[in-house]
Amino acid sequence: MDNTLTELTERDLEHFTPPVLMQDIIAVFIAYDISFIRNFSSDLYYVEMVDGEPLVPLNPMGSYPPGIEKLFDIMTRERISMLSYRDEKLWCSYFLINSEDL
Repeated sequence: MDNTLTELTERDLEHFTPPVLMQDIIAVFIAYDISFIRNFSSDLYYVEMVDGEPLVPLNPMGSYPPGIEKLFDIMTRERISMLSYRDEKLWCSYFLINSEDL
């Protein structure tokens, strides 16, 4: 995983499939007080709240709220390893792409 965070811009989001609005992503971070989401694999995520505590589903076998699940889908599709919201900006890092993946 590459841990270098780069600012995510509206221009970047236009190229996502399907395109995503910056306000929609930020709204999820604000609604659930999320600091960052780390993607470890296609179905293994860690969500940390701004107070440093993990955000977990209420039911151990349950899922996260739909907005957070949508962010998981985006992260998997776009190969994003970390998505963070701080200083009123979105930051992300990407999984490295190996030539065998192409």
